[in-house]
Amino acid sequence: MPEPLDGRSAALVGRDAEAIEVERLLREHRLVSVVGPGGVGKSALAADVVRRMLPGPWAAVAATDLAGLETPGQVPHWMACALRLWGRPRLAEVAGDRPRLPVVDTCEHLAEAVGDRPTLLVVDTCEHLAEECADVLVRLVEACAGMHVLVTSRVPLRTPAGYPLPPLAPEAAATLFSRAALRFGASVTPESELARRICTSLDGLPLAVHLAAGGLAHRTPDELLPFVSRLRHVLDLTSPVTPLPSRQRTLRASLSWSHRLCTPDERLLWARCSVFDEPFTLRDALAVCSDEWLAASPLVTAFAGLAAQSVITPEPPPHPAAFRMPRVTRAYGRQRLELLGEEDEFERRCAAWCVSGR
Repeated sequence: MPEPLDGRSAALVGRDAEAIEVERLLREHRLVSVVGPGGVGKSALAADVVRRMLPGPWAAVAATDLAGLETPGQVPHWMACALRLWGRPRLAEVAGDRPRLPVVDTCEHLAEAVGDRPTLLVVDTCEHLAEECADVLVRLVEACAGMHVLVTSRVPLRTPAGYPLPPLAPEAAATLFSRAALRFGASVTPESELARRICTSLDGLPLAVHLAAGGLAHRTPDELLPFVSRLRHVLDLTSPVTPLPSRQRTLRASLSWSHRLCTPDERLLWARCSVFDEPFTLRDALAVCSDEWLAASPLVTAFAGLAAQSVITPEPPPHPAAFRMPRVTRAYGRQRLELLGEEDEFERRCAAWCVSGR
């Protein structure tokens, strides 16, 4: 099975219920998007769902990662390369004496190549081409009766079914942490309560848990908790073993990828909302974060955008209509706020708003 699925499902922990539900959705709807923040484990879940669906009647099983695709209009060709299906290609013009390459340049050509053969395709990292991917895949699945596609994205896609993937529950995160530590060769692993505290400080984000587990190569478990509590340092922590795409080798790289997807207003609001260390509402954000550079109407739109991209996440009861910014995401936003020179101003505004009773 081609990358990016190789080995991803092997380290999956605490996701059985999610995998069963996504498999059910995929068999029923044939096109499903798994959506969540960077590092939450979307690719690993997709790999596990594919593993569960094998063996099967599939004439082709393939995966493709669109992270490296920057040119709009090439999504059909990218998928054709993954499936090694060419249909009726045209020839791409290539300078010099190099041979010209076959290109599937339309969704119709791709659908013709796939036909009605049972095909299972994973399309990873679609967020930067969300609209084009959704359009191509919806048309492809409608045209090909045997086509099943599982998509991962940091932003919602217009697909027949979507599955929002949350971070791990504390117990599952602690189990993942302990297993990753052993895989990375740690001589001592933390006892369960300490592991839970470490993972809770990282919001149960699997990528953060893996990176923190790698830190046991240089620190004792007792030293690791205060280290991961200083989130500015954790942003640049790297895994000593696990090969990952460049956008996931550090938390900073993962968050930078998400930051690039944001509009200018969303980036500004991300930075300013980092001053909230407790759950906050849209009303709070309007009171603290709006000014002549980010007026009320654009702020409301940006707030919805940050929520759609899981930069801020809804709080469960008893916090109606409240959101929070995960701690690592908040640390990244706080550094952006410092770079803007606005940290003191918006800390002061947040403190004054909280004292006023909100």
